[in-house]
Amino acid sequence: MATPPIYDGPMATCEGFINSCWLYMSAKPQEFPTLQIKVTWVLGFMQTGMAQMFHNHFLVYMATPEFQTQYKQSHEPDQIKYIQYKAFGDPNKQATVIQEITTIRQGSKLAEEHVQLFKQSYMRSGYGETAGIHEFKWLLNSPLLDKCMAVPELLTTLKKWYELVIRLDCQWRQAMAEQKVFAA
Repeated sequence: MATPPIYDGPMATCEGFINSCWLYMSAKPQEFPTLQIKVTWVLGFMQTGMAQMFHNHFLVYMATPEFQTQYKQSHEPDQIKYIQYKAFGDPNKQATVIQEITTIRQGSKLAEEHVQLFKQSYMRSGYGETAGIHEFKWLLNSPLLDKCMAVPELLTTLKKWYELVIRLDCQWRQAMAEQKVFAA
C-alpha cells in the first residue's frame, strides 16, 4: 500500500490527505499502536507550507500536559482526523455534521444526554425540522422508539419529541428502579 502524499496545507487536498493517512494506518494497525506514533507519523508528511508550520508547532505542543489531557485521554473516536480538522478546517462541514448526526446512537444513555448530543449536531446540520424529527426518531434505542411510536398522536416539533423522549425514558428508568427494590 502506498504511503500518503506530502501535504502542504490547502483545503482542497485536506480530505484526501486525511483519508489516505487513515487508510494506511487502518491497513497496518500493528505499526501504529499508540496515538503518539500515529500523530508523529502523520506529521512526517507535513513538510511544506502551512502544514510545515503546523508540524513544528504541534511537535512542541505534544510535549505539554495539555496534549496529554486534550488528545491522549480524549474519547474522540478518531483523534487524528480531529487534530487535522482542528488545524486545517473541515472541507465539508455540513456533510461532516450530517454524518455525525447519523452516527449518534442512544444505546443505554439517558434520554437527556442523547437529546443534548443530537441538539448540538442538529443546530449545525442545516436540516429542516421534519428531517430532524426523522433522524432523531431512528437514533433512539428500540424500546424507547417503540414507546414513542405507540403515542396516539405523533408529534410535529422537535421540542415536543425531546420532551416526550425524556419523559418516557424517566418513567421507564423509574419503573426499573422500583422493580429492583420490590424484587429484593
